[in-house]
Amino acid sequence: MKMRSLMAGLMIAGLLNIGAGAALADRIEIGVSTNPNSYGVAEIKVDGPTADGVYTEIRNETLDYVVSARGDRPKKSEGNGRLEIQFRENSPLSSELGKSLKFVHGELSKDWKSYKVSVPYADPWSHKLVNERVSPIKVCNDNLKIRKADERHEDMLKKGLSFTYHDAYKIRGYVEYPMKSLLDPIKSYDDVQAVPVKITCMPLDRPRPRKDTSTTGAPGPKGKPLPPTISAATLRIEPAKVVQDGKFLCPSQLKLYGHVEAIRMFYGKALFVGPHYLSAITTLNFQAEGSRNVTATYDMDWHKMGGFTTQPNAEPKKQKLTFRFNVADKDGKLRQSAEETVEVSCKKIKVAVPTVGDEMTVAPAN
Repeated sequence: MKMRSLMAGLMIAGLLNIGAGAALADRIEIGVSTNPNSYGVAEIKVDGPTADGVYTEIRNETLDYVVSARGDRPKKSEGNGRLEIQFRENSPLSSELGKSLKFVHGELSKDWKSYKVSVPYADPWSHKLVNERVSPIKVCNDNLKIRKADERHEDMLKKGLSFTYHDAYKIRGYVEYPMKSLLDPIKSYDDVQAVPVKITCMPLDRPRPRKDTSTTGAPGPKGKPLPPTISAATLRIEPAKVVQDGKFLCPSQLKLYGHVEAIRMFYGKALFVGPHYLSAITTLNFQAEGSRNVTATYDMDWHKMGGFTTQPNAEPKKQKLTFRFNVADKDGKLRQSAEETVEVSCKKIKVAVPTVGDEMTVAPAN
């Protein structure tokens, strides 16, 4: 197990360009990739306003790094160490600690863990002067000026230029280990590294969004707008089945008839909606102008508390029901709807028993 952990640490150390010696036991180690094209290295984007002009602005507001950290606990410590990752506010050439931006807290473990770090933008530090910064805007303009005398100038205008600026900032890993000893309750350790940054001089000669919005824009469509694809949708309701309830005959099922008319090709869905009721969805597929009938059934419930009436002479109460026939397009947007409200009632049994539809038991409600 010890050998496996050691090999894993060496592999991660290689990926982060950390020396193999640094992967051995230490109280804290940090690592940042030196590959400018990797996800974990910050990029400074420098831009200008015109195709044949100069660079004038920094496009990004933050510097984003991925920092990996690990550490081995001292023998007499209590738990893992309290980790801080700090962005240093002084030049890598300076021996002073200076101020730091503290922005990551957590527990340090013996295994490598990665942390995303994002801090407000600041120019990189100079390699020549202590506590002096370098302007990426000036660096890009200097490169553009150098190339102005040959064909590389046009190439930079169209393709831009990217390069790595090493030792641009300092990142510090700091850890405190609580100790069991009352004489030395806390021990602290740190690891400081200078990290690179990728500077990208963006192509100045590139397509850009229009800034002038004072024009009225493209002319609108001419002529009359097209009429709706679904020209009509209608709904009709009739009794379908009858059941005896004491001395009365009552509709036990209603038949719903929907009718759709389209004036051009249309693909969508149709369904019926009623009191606590949704019918099955019917697919509508018109290849051209045409019409389609859609049907469904609705079961009546005259005694919701269960069973038919125990008083044979009592007439079941009339029911007023509202149904809708909805037609929607393939995206579910409602295109046409028809609504019908009916009053459903029972009829007292006569000598000649009526069939379904005799003496209308379903009538439009006023």
